[in-house]
Amino acid sequence: MRKNKWYKDFSPEELKQAYESMHAEMNGLDFNHPIRELFAIAWEDFKAGKFSYDGPTFVRSRFKSRWELASFIHDWRNSNGNVGYQIDNEFFSVMIALNYPIELIIQRWFFTRFTFINVWRHMLKGTYNNIVHIRLYKL
Repeated sequence: MRKNKWYKDFSPEELKQAYESMHAEMNGLDFNHPIRELFAIAWEDFKAGKFSYDGPTFVRSRFKSRWELASFIHDWRNSNGNVGYQIDNEFFSVMIALNYPIELIIQRWFFTRFTFINVWRHMLKGTYNNIVHIRLYKL
């Protein structure tokens, strides 16, 4: 696993590459597609220092870098205390919309069977938030 890093911990070149690579994943989506809105909001929160990011957790990345749009949005939701199976379903919907390989989707599905542990962790820390303020994306 990689270490969580905040926006301020990356060089301008790394941030440019991160933004461009995640933005490129949305090629082919309509201009007003909900995933574009989710990315824009998550990126602004990342820039504002509201959450750190380490890339996909427990699994390999879709790409050689840590920057992967579905994981970025999923981590952003997690940082807001939005955890649970509805958030995982959004994660799968984003991966499907962005044409992730089926092997990665299946592998990640397996790990989300343990989401209840993350829910408990957030409840114990007092950070669990079952109110999703930004509309969930569903296929």
